[in-house]
Amino acid sequence: MSNVEDELEAARQSSLFVGSLEKGLQILQTFDRERRELGLSEVVGSSGLDKSSAQRFTFTLHALGFLKKDPVTRKFSLSPKVLGLGFSYLNANSLLEQAMPLLYQANRRCGESLNITELLDTEVVFIARVPGQHVISVDIFLGARVPAYASAPGRAILAYLPDAGRKAVLDRTDLQKFTRRTIASRTTLERELRAVHSQGYSVAEEQCYLGEISAAAPILDSSGYPVAALNVSVPTSRWSAELVSKELVPIIVETAAAISQAQGGVTTHRWSGKLAPLKGRPRKLG
Repeated sequence: MSNVEDELEAARQSSLFVGSLEKGLQILQTFDRERRELGLSEVVGSSGLDKSSAQRFTFTLHALGFLKKDPVTRKFSLSPKVLGLGFSYLNANSLLEQAMPLLYQANRRCGESLNITELLDTEVVFIARVPGQHVISVDIFLGARVPAYASAPGRAILAYLPDAGRKAVLDRTDLQKFTRRTIASRTTLERELRAVHSQGYSVAEEQCYLGEISAAAPILDSSGYPVAALNVSVPTSRWSAELVSKELVPIIVETAAAISQAQGGVTTHRWSGKLAPLKGRPRKLG
């Protein structure tokens, strides 16, 4: 059992823990791309709840407007009201309030897709995105998650976690290969994280997805703790890892540092002078 599961199990023993709320959230988390519509029996099978509980919770969530119910098939699906939960988080996030103007500035300089991610257990979740200006780009949706160990933003965060915190995350992580390039060795990964910490940024080529190169730098609070990461994602059809390091990494590191400072945080790397807008050979759209 992982530390997260241990902590949850311990919390369940508290008189303050509301088990019915946990079950209601279980219902909402049951729906995904593969399970877009579910009948009651399917909800029971997917959520692990008994039929009586599933029936009461789906009825309540439908009455509250979080679930839709097809009048013919009687199957449930998520309603747009669920999005309100996510947007409440985005609107209340002071980091994004400070970061978005800087994100747009960086996007105008490089023309590529930029993202902000936060660590969620062993994954990073995308909480902000400014799309690139090219026809061919790396398409990622807000709320998407990827394994932290197999992504540039995940490595940027992991590298700056306290040793005990980083070890705990890696201990809970199932290291596996997504492409032939994925680092799935604990020893090799820890060596890579030390390099990321030393240089202040991470570059990952086809670690999670084929045809993607990503570069990331951590966003740090006043104690140097990585609260998030800024990353750029580009296709291998237009970029090489060498060019990303040369042309995009300086913009990413400088912007992450500016966001950190806007939050009262510290920076990972000092660049000589103010970076000028990106120059170099024109890039063909498409």
